Amino acid sequence: MSASNLQNALLRPPIIQILRASGFHSTRPSVLDTLTDITARYMMFLASSTISHAANAHPDDPVPVLEDVYQALQDAGALQPQKREWEEDWEGAEDLRGLEGFLSWFSGPASREIHRIAGFIPSEGDMIAPDALEKEDFLTVLKKKHSKTGEESRYAGTVLGKSADEHPVIVEGGIPSLREWGEQVRSRIPYTDTAESDSSGVSSAPSNLSDAEEMDV
Repeated sequence: MSASNLQNALLRPPIIQILRASGFHSTRPSVLDTLTDITARYMMFLASSTISHAANAHPDDPVPVLEDVYQALQDAGALQPQKREWEEDWEGAEDLRGLEGFLSWFSGPASREIHRIAGFIPSEGDMIAPDALEKEDFLTVLKKKHSKTGEESRYAGTVLGKSADEHPVIVEGGIPSLREWGEQVRSRIPYTDTAESDSSGVSSAPSNLSDAEEMDV
C-alpha cells in the first residue's frame, strides 16, 4: 500500500464519524473519497503554511510554535470574521472574534457530538466502568487488535509507530556504510584528463599524409 493510500485509509474513519455527527447516515463511496481527499489537502496546506511561517519568523530554530499555527489558520481562512491588519492598527485593538469563535467550537455541541460518535464521550444511559472513562481512538484499538503482544515495537519506524533510532546500513561485503561504498565505487573509475579525452575523440592522420611535401596534389 502506497503512502497516499494508507493516509486516506486512516483519514476515512474520522470523516465518517464527522458526517455521522452532522446527521448524515449514509453516503456514496465516491463522495466519501472526495471529502477525504479535500480534508487531506486542507491539512497539508495548514502544515506547509505553518512550516513556511516558522522558517520566515525564526529561521535559526524553525520549529513551529503556536504563533505559526495561528498565522497558518489565518491563511486558510479558518478564523473568520477577521479584520485586516491596517484596520486593527487604526483601531488600536486586535480583532479576536475569529479566534474566539474557533476556540468556542471545540467546547460547543458540534464538537461534543463528534466526540460522542467517536466513542470518547459516553451516550446517555450508557454504563461505563470507571477504568474505561479514558477512551482510545480507533487507530490505537486497531493496532492492539492486530498485534499479538499489544506493544508498539511492531510499528516502530513506520508511519503508525514511534520513530526508530537511526542505525547504519551494513552493505553486503563488509562495507560499513553506504557513503563509504559510494566512495569506493567512485575511486574505481579511472581518471582521464580533459585534454586527453578531447584529443582521443579525433583519430590521428595516417603517417603517409602527415608530411605535406609527400602529398600528391
